[in-house]
Amino acid sequence: MSPLAVRVGAGVLILLALIALRGKRWAYLAFVALGLLYFPAQVDFRVHAPRCDLVIPTTQVLVLSLQNYAHIALFAGFYWMSWVQFRRTDARVVWALLATLLMGALVEVAQGMTGWGHCRVRDLSPDAAGALGAALLLGLWSRIRRKPAYVKLVRPRSAAAPPPAVSAPRVVVPPPDFSPSPSLGTPPEPVTPERRSRPPAIQHLQAIPQQLRAMLQRARTIVRTRRRTVVVGVVLLALAGVAAFWVLRLEPPAPVVTEQPTAAPPAPTRPLQSDAEGYYEPGYQFTVADRRFTRLTLRPEPFVTFSRIGTRQEFGCADARIGRDAVYLRCELDRVGMVTIDGRFTSRVVTSRLDTPVLSALITVTNTRGETLYRARDSFLWHAPD
Repeated sequence: MSPLAVRVGAGVLILLALIALRGKRWAYLAFVALGLLYFPAQVDFRVHAPRCDLVIPTTQVLVLSLQNYAHIALFAGFYWMSWVQFRRTDARVVWALLATLLMGALVEVAQGMTGWGHCRVRDLSPDAAGALGAALLLGLWSRIRRKPAYVKLVRPRSAAAPPPAVSAPRVVVPPPDFSPSPSLGTPPEPVTPERRSRPPAIQHLQAIPQQLRAMLQRARTIVRTRRRTVVVGVVLLALAGVAAFWVLRLEPPAPVVTEQPTAAPPAPTRPLQSDAEGYYEPGYQFTVADRRFTRLTLRPEPFVTFSRIGTRQEFGCADARIGRDAVYLRCELDRVGMVTIDGRFTSRVVTSRLDTPVLSALITVTNTRGETLYRARDSFLWHAPD
């Protein structure tokens, strides 16, 4: 996808998230659908059977997975949206947590079907951490805003008004053959000691199937009564998605080339960014195995630079393919594993502005066993040689 398509899609998702936080169910469902369609759109909808890693992670791998703060923040926000949607149910915390974990599993399956990421069980740990953190914060916020039980508003009574006389209660003695009338309804079910001893959590869990059936019946009634509106909305949404995808896939028109006069000298060509000597500084300096990634160098020799305890270490790249538009590097990190950098130049010619990103690359760090320690996309700024 082009950078313009990515920005438009991110804007649409942010707008739907804000509307969903207002309690709109259609915005919540549209956010889920468009969020899952993001991964097939990255590979032009060329999908295959998902290949997922179902190995239970160890404690060390879990700690490394919990450093994925982007996933923690995103799924904390998704839990907030789900918590708002289930505001009419008693077990809204449980339903919002289940919806968040289901969304995380669907995202992993979508990554495995498209190859745009890894489908692994351990990647669900930051999703669950974000959901639990959001649940804790929302619970504290609800507890703070709740009024105390001892606060009771009493309307002041006039001092001159005499107190009302207390009349004796009227006792009605039923006849011997008294029996409840059918119009009074069936007597309530007696509360047994076993039922009284059940904790509230178990009672809430036992009430979940009944609430689910009520929700399904309500949805069925809405679809049945508003069938035409639902069909028209689905058709309009599908047409809008197809039109947006078609518009974003259109190629820009070819520029009009005017013939230059033969007598005019040719314009001087500016050097390419891929041929410029210097180093590239990442926007985010991540740390792996006590080493912080600080810079990337392409010319005159490709290598990556890590800093460790006040020292700077440079590691060469045996597999380096540098073109006019793209760059691919595989650099061996001593006693750690392999660093892979796959990116594209956002500016083909050398820029004089040092605050403009010129390279966007996907950085992947794997250990000697082939496990991924870090994977993220970052932008790089170019600097002249020191």
